Amino acid sequence: MRKAFNLILIAGILIGLPIYAWYYLSKGTQMRKDAMADLSPKAELTNFQSSLEDDSIFYSDSLLGKNWIVAVIGADSLRVKHLDVLRKIFNQSKEEFSINIFTIIGLFPGELIRDMSQTLQMPVSKTWLKSYMAANHVYPFSTEAYSIPEQYKDQDVVLLLDKNGKVRNYYSLNNQEEILELVRHIPVFLSLKDSK
Repeated sequence: MRKAFNLILIAGILIGLPIYAWYYLSKGTQMRKDAMADLSPKAELTNFQSSLEDDSIFYSDSLLGKNWIVAVIGADSLRVKHLDVLRKIFNQSKEEFSINIFTIIGLFPGELIRDMSQTLQMPVSKTWLKSYMAANHVYPFSTEAYSIPEQYKDQDVVLLLDKNGKVRNYYSLNNQEEILELVRHIPVFLSLKDSK
């Protein structure tokens, strides 16, 4: 009886573990294939210039050569909540990936650029660049610079921009499902090989 039990246990391990491993590996492979399909180029970066919080001029060409997470956040009641989503993504990703974030943030009347990073509790990092603009300029500027599609115009959005200046996908920060999709796509996006 004991011998039969041992044989069944060994057979279960020899057959069951590989089947179990294959199942999860195939699910992971399929998830990556789906993400790669979602991350096909959607648009190209246009030429622009913007000022950063330190008053330096930032040119669109500065985004080339690295993968970027670009966030467009207007001056509204959800600004702090949407920046918190970005902070969480940054903190989770920075340990495993070299993550670059460029944010374009709207200002309420009377807000001063020099105080904003502290007011909004923005992380101090050389890989997180911040550009502040008057509320009425954020969405028109971003729509033109990043070829934002109609369904994402005039709302807070994150986009993934590859090393060659191609926008890989857009995500609305007002949609929780799209935020979860963004989180799933970031590791795949950051590990993309160069594609011309």
